[in-house]
Amino acid sequence: AAKPAGRKKPSAAVTEAKSDLPPIPEKALDARTVLVVGDFMAGGLSEGLDIAFEQEAGIRIIDKSSGSSGFVRDDVFNWPQSLSGLIAETKPSVLVAMIGTNDRQQMSVNGVREATASEPWNTEYDRRVSEFADAAKASGVPLVWVGLPPFKQQTMSAGILAFNDLYRKKSESISGSFVDIWDGFLDDQGMFTINGVDHTGQPAKLRSSDGITLTKAGRRKVAF
Repeated sequence: AAKPAGRKKPSAAVTEAKSDLPPIPEKALDARTVLVVGDFMAGGLSEGLDIAFEQEAGIRIIDKSSGSSGFVRDDVFNWPQSLSGLIAETKPSVLVAMIGTNDRQQMSVNGVREATASEPWNTEYDRRVSEFADAAKASGVPLVWVGLPPFKQQTMSAGILAFNDLYRKKSESISGSFVDIWDGFLDDQGMFTINGVDHTGQPAKLRSSDGITLTKAGRRKVAF
C-alpha cells in the first residue's frame, strides 16, 4: 500500500518571513484592561483589537461578547443586568460595546410579542438601552460605544441606522464616546460594499459573502 503523503515542510522563504515577525510580548501584570461586550460583531471587534494591541504589553483585551445576544432576546443574555458583574470581574480601564445586529426581530413586552419598530417595541427597546447605559455610568468606567456598519440587505441597514442614532444619544448622555464606522464600509457611491480598503488603505475584502459578518481585514478595520 502506498504511504500517506506527509505534510509539506514550509519553504525557506515562509520560514524566514515568520522569523522576521517581532515576538509577541507577555502582558504586564499591571496592564490596563479593555473589556469588550456585545454580540458577534463585538467578538470580531475584540479579535481586531487583540491584533492591534498585541505588541502593547500594557494593554490587555478581554472578550466577554455573546454571539447571539442583543437587547431584544434578554432570555439569551441580559446585558443591562449582567454588565455590572462583568465589570466587577474584569476591572477594566475602558468598556467597549458593540451590539444590536441581532435585534431586528419581535420582542416580548409584558408577555405580548410586539412587532419590530412598533410603538411598544420602540419604548421597551429604548428602556433596555437606557438601562445598559445607566449600568455603564454607575460603574464609573469610561464607555466607548462602537456603532454598527451597513449591511447588504437594505432594510436591515435602515433599521441599523436608527439603532446607531439611539446608541449615540445614550452613550453621549452619560459622557461616553460613540465611534461611527458606517462610512468605512461603503463604496465611493455611498453603497454597501463587500470589498473596500483595509486600515492601511490597501484593497481588501471586508465582509463575508453573506453581507453581514466581517472578514479578518474587516475586523481589524473596525478596531482601527
